[in-house]
Amino acid sequence: MRTAVAVGLAAVLSLAAARAEARARLAIAEFQIAGGDSPALAMQLEDGFVLGLVRSGVQVIDTDDTLKKLDGHPELQHCDSSPCLKAIGTQLDVRYVARVRVDVAGNSYKIVARVFSTEGSAPAALPIATKSKTCDVCTVVEARESMLRVADMLRPQIEEPAAPTPALPPPPTPSPPSLALPIVGAMIGAVSVAVGFAILGSNGTCTGTLCSENRSRNALGGGLIGAGAVAAVAGTYVTVVRSRGGEPITGVAVAFQF
Repeated sequence: MRTAVAVGLAAVLSLAAARAEARARLAIAEFQIAGGDSPALAMQLEDGFVLGLVRSGVQVIDTDDTLKKLDGHPELQHCDSSPCLKAIGTQLDVRYVARVRVDVAGNSYKIVARVFSTEGSAPAALPIATKSKTCDVCTVVEARESMLRVADMLRPQIEEPAAPTPALPPPPTPSPPSLALPIVGAMIGAVSVAVGFAILGSNGTCTGTLCSENRSRNALGGGLIGAGAVAAVAGTYVTVVRSRGGEPITGVAVAFQF
């Protein structure tokens, strides 16, 4: 019982770990604010975009962390070619790269977000998803909410990798079939045959009432010989078949040894 519980718990923990490792990863390579020079505004808008993805289960590397991780690879910064995007995916261990542009005109915001895949045979330079949203005459809080909506629209296009199936314990090895029953059957058959021949050999000369008794004894002896022969042959055959692959132990040999 304890073993079964331990195996079940291990399987659950393995599945949970596999799901945790299987969460989609995305790096924001660029978050550009055009028309607004406030760092606080850029921070709030990017925070809304990141939050929208994180709350739906996507692991996100924001712009600052992306630039830090690519600090030793200037050739990978601000590039749009397929080899470059794939190299970013390898360097950051991410499946997706996002580029976001927000055009600010007074209190109006136009948001365009593109997501690129860093895996597969398709050209990475072609976005797998592009979503846009306009917020006219909005406060910063409303613009941040618009960033959340854009992230929500992108989420269905960001696929999670298939979680690996947890390894199940191998099935128990079936026990070999028992040879006891066919061996006993063969032995009983051999004994029956011997008893039948003994009965037939004990018959004397047929005179008077002895003839009737002899016929009964002959029938009994013949019946024992026939039934014993069938049991001995069947038991021997089953024993040989079950012991195939090793040294066969036949019922006849056991019967004679017995």
